[in-house]
Amino acid sequence: MFSPRSSLALFLTVVLPVVSLAAAEPVIQPPHRIDTVEIPYPAEELAARREGEVVLLLTIDEKGIVTGSEISRSGGAAFDAAAQSASLTFRFEPARVDGEPVACRVEFVHSFRLAPEAPASPEAPAPPETPTASEPGLPTPDDAAAATPAKEEKVTETTVRGRSEAERMRQSAEAVKVVEIRRARAQSADLGQVLAQQEGVSVRRTGGLGSTARFALNGLTDDQIRFFLDGLPLELSGYPFGVANVPVNLVDRIELYRGVVPARYGADALGGAVNLVSAPLQEGAHGALSLQGGSFGTWRLTLAGSYQPKPQGFFVRAHLFADTTRNDYRVDIETVDEQGQLLPATVKRFHDGYRALGGGLDVGLESLGWADRLVFRAFGSGHDKELQHNLVMRGTPYGEASYGVTTAGGQLLYEKAFTEALRLDAVVGYGWQATEFVDVSRWVYDWFGRQVRERTLPGEINNQATDQTLWQHALYGRAHADWAFASAQKLRLSIAPTRTWRTGEDRLSTPELDVLAAERTLFTSVIGLEYELALFDDTVQVILFGKDYRYAARAQERAVGGGFQRKDRDLQRFGGGLAMRVRLGEPLYLKASYERATRFPRVDELFGNGVLISENLDLESEGSHNLNLGVATQPLRSGLGTFRAELNGFARLVSNQIILLGDARKSSYQNVYGAHALGFEVAAGWNSVGRLFYLDANATLQDLRNTSGEGTFGAFDGDRLPNRPWFFANGTARMSIRGVVAEQDELSPFWSTRYIREFFRHWESVGAAETKEVIPNQFVQSAGVSYRVTRAQATVGLTAELENLGNARTFDFFGVQRPGRAAWLKGTFEY
Repeated sequence: MFSPRSSLALFLTVVLPVVSLAAAEPVIQPPHRIDTVEIPYPAEELAARREGEVVLLLTIDEKGIVTGSEISRSGGAAFDAAAQSASLTFRFEPARVDGEPVACRVEFVHSFRLAPEAPASPEAPAPPETPTASEPGLPTPDDAAAATPAKEEKVTETTVRGRSEAERMRQSAEAVKVVEIRRARAQSADLGQVLAQQEGVSVRRTGGLGSTARFALNGLTDDQIRFFLDGLPLELSGYPFGVANVPVNLVDRIELYRGVVPARYGADALGGAVNLVSAPLQEGAHGALSLQGGSFGTWRLTLAGSYQPKPQGFFVRAHLFADTTRNDYRVDIETVDEQGQLLPATVKRFHDGYRALGGGLDVGLESLGWADRLVFRAFGSGHDKELQHNLVMRGTPYGEASYGVTTAGGQLLYEKAFTEALRLDAVVGYGWQATEFVDVSRWVYDWFGRQVRERTLPGEINNQATDQTLWQHALYGRAHADWAFASAQKLRLSIAPTRTWRTGEDRLSTPELDVLAAERTLFTSVIGLEYELALFDDTVQVILFGKDYRYAARAQERAVGGGFQRKDRDLQRFGGGLAMRVRLGEPLYLKASYERATRFPRVDELFGNGVLISENLDLESEGSHNLNLGVATQPLRSGLGTFRAELNGFARLVSNQIILLGDARKSSYQNVYGAHALGFEVAAGWNSVGRLFYLDANATLQDLRNTSGEGTFGAFDGDRLPNRPWFFANGTARMSIRGVVAEQDELSPFWSTRYIREFFRHWESVGAAETKEVIPNQFVQSAGVSYRVTRAQATVGLTAELENLGNARTFDFFGVQRPGRAAWLKGTFEY
């Protein structure tokens, strides 16, 4: 067992000497313009041959976009208006501190000057006395030529803010980790792999791309963690196949909330939340493309584009993604010979393909008077997945069973700042989803993909044929009000109701026996109130919040004597907590947070998923006490480079936990036991002076134990929870070599590794240690090289990568072998 006290001492022993190093001045690169926008010379000033100089104070974000323009020194009303209007369309290469883009403010000077008039030539003929055809009050063509303005502008002062938006969030009181994925977008890693590289996170898959993924954060898993896209539920935003399969090139950054979830999300999350943030809108026409191909017949394509002709006004944005893979990697299995003997064999998977296609469209208006921003968003997607084996990859494989999910919907988003202190954001949306499951095969297949004999009854999975479709509808709303009623105090109110209902059809059942046709309706509502206070010049930040959870399920179940009977349930819970951040001097800050959390059963847990999970209308809500305590450093710049470090301890005390139980063919969710998850996680990073070398590493140690003394798992009280990793670590190294061939290019070799300590598949108190089924140690390495070059506003990149260099046999779940060595090539283009 670990000791939190000794771990903190070790952390301070390592960190504090770094803090005492002689501080080196950070390398600051001021922003520079990359656009070709010309500031027009006001016609009336040109006619009057007046000159002027305007000084603007521009605010530039970390994307190089001008978000504010103020007149610092006036040159006259007409000059001011021309310069200020044009400046809002400027684009900059952003300011950088030690190579990282940050927001800044610059003093921009533009001089309106006229070219000197050419001296009169003695030989020149006298100008005609007849009037020209020019308009009254304007110079003649000859005068205009002589009055050609001379361009003169410069940036005189730059004030670089000490923190980017991501760093500001990291140093807030919220229990959040911000993951920047600019580098990941150029590499082959999918979003599940990006998340799995973070401390405290485990993403385990039942196969390759498109397979079911189990996400865990600080010991809690699956729907105990809620997922969002720009603050809206991910499953209601066009991504029903889970966070691990979302295209990484459509995401700008990831926000991981550990255990304590801000009230603005309106979520009944038990153990945390993951918010995917899409790229911000940019003025003008912009586009991005990525294409990845490689092993196992895998191709992934993403397209994105946007157009906003003016800084404020109409805009349109769209994206498209398409994935396909055969997943025909080699696996080790046991097959039966002609004499019925089991023999080991290595075969290619033959029925594990995955295809996905989807997209979305945003059409919006800004600065409407009654709305700062109004956006209509439409989306649609679909995926098809072949099923080859049961949950433990044992027994007879499947050769024809498959399922597919199609989703579509729309959202209307509204934003308005009524005053500088009061702001309202609201969204209403509708989502539709169809899940189709077909298992009607009449053949038995072997692991070589051959039909070996005809079945007595059709159906591979449950020894009975299945041909069914579930249709799911959801209406939802989110409203969030933010009131800064004092200089260091804010009040926030959020309301998030959702109504979901289902219908279905079992095409192989009679209408009177079709349980899919029974009523299935679920209503949930979360109301949150949050108070934020900053004290002692932001040395201390405190957030207090409370939540009201409401849940109403309306359903019918099969009656004993035939027909259906009602099965309704209503629940209501209160929760709340606090989060605090204290700066412990210049380099260190302490963060602590607590939440009493409640989570209601999700739709799939309550009503089944239409494929391999059955309904359970008796499920109760889960509860948990979640605590975090951590210490972290700001970026520490020294003569040895820049250091970052963080240590976080956590506790999750869960009651009435919902887990998936069943056999290899059919499962359902059950309330089974109480459990606790205690642990700590540590992360550290370093980059050299000049940002040539980068190193990052993290490790997580967690103790996940059953605390039920009675009931189904009372005999295992005190046991470590089975089939859960308890120690894992990640490491990455990268070089950044600039100016290899061109001035704005970068060559970046990289390497990464992940280690997972072996763990038991079943309860540790059952059986002798030498006979237990163990998921073995996992040690996987990947390496590659990226090259990217920028010309004007266009960036082109190419990445080659080898995954699982040692071709290690890896398992996330017992018996289910993951892909071996794989080669990838990925190209990107951005404009």
